[in-house]
Amino acid sequence: MISIPLKNIIRFSISGVAYDIWVFPGLIFIVGSLGLYSIIYREFFDLRVHKKVLVNIALAPFSKSQLVFGNLFVSILEALVMSLFSIIIYASIVTIPFNFINFIFLLFCLVVYLLLIGNIYIFLSISIDAITTMILTSFLLFIFIIFGNGFLIEFSFFPSFFESILTYNPISFPFQTYQSFSSTGFVDWLSLFIQVLLIYILFLLNGLLLKRKLRQ
Repeated sequence: MISIPLKNIIRFSISGVAYDIWVFPGLIFIVGSLGLYSIIYREFFDLRVHKKVLVNIALAPFSKSQLVFGNLFVSILEALVMSLFSIIIYASIVTIPFNFINFIFLLFCLVVYLLLIGNIYIFLSISIDAITTMILTSFLLFIFIIFGNGFLIEFSFFPSFFESILTYNPISFPFQTYQSFSSTGFVDWLSLFIQVLLIYILFLLNGLLLKRKLRQ
């Protein structure tokens, strides 16, 4: 629904790769983003706001950071299963010239991305208490995820001002890391370090925020 129509509009990427091949990893990142959201929304927003299971689980002898990590881990597993299923479906429609190393690094960058965006989902789910605010915020976030991270449209197609802003958007770092590796064969270790640091900071922040919310 996305690749086939758009490839008639954007026939090739900036580097000259056919669009339906170039957009493949971006579509997988989008599927992972959507698959990750449902469990996190249920566990950290719905069950918390309606004072159901999460409040009882919080009484268990586990730290709030462990609760955050456990739910995030399960959510990522579900998102990875959906992503792998999507890879099989897409590969049956479009021939992807993909080698094993690229595939493994794609999964690695996808996991890093899911850890980053998952912590952002958790932060929003814990911070927001109103359902309408949560729905509106989630909608705006998904619009930004789909169109503001280079998944469907390369940053170079944007005006230079917007391109410079989107390039330094932390959510897009994992995808940029994969694209750089795919085109040059080199790993941007500095970018990976920044991503891991952001994930760790958000993880600690979510643990503290959950602890504060459950005390209220």
